[in-house]
Amino acid sequence: MDLNIFIKNFEEAIEGIEQGSITPETEFKKIEQWNSLAVLTLMAMVDSEFGVELTVDEIVKKCNTVSQLFELIISKKN
Repeated sequence: MDLNIFIKNFEEAIEGIEQGSITPETEFKKIEQWNSLAVLTLMAMVDSEFGVELTVDEIVKKCNTVSQLFELIISKKN
């Protein structure tokens, strides 16, 4: 699994995010499009693309940046 692929999938999954605007350091909770629908969309994308189930608590309480989200996915995959 590659961080750049995750970022590309993240940008495609969340409606209204401009391609190439997200970096590993992006604080995703500060993105204008971040809302409850975005959380559910992210959870579905991670499950279908990476085979990992995330909870809302894991996303909201354990992660601030896109890189932290990616690391959480990696930790659950192993």
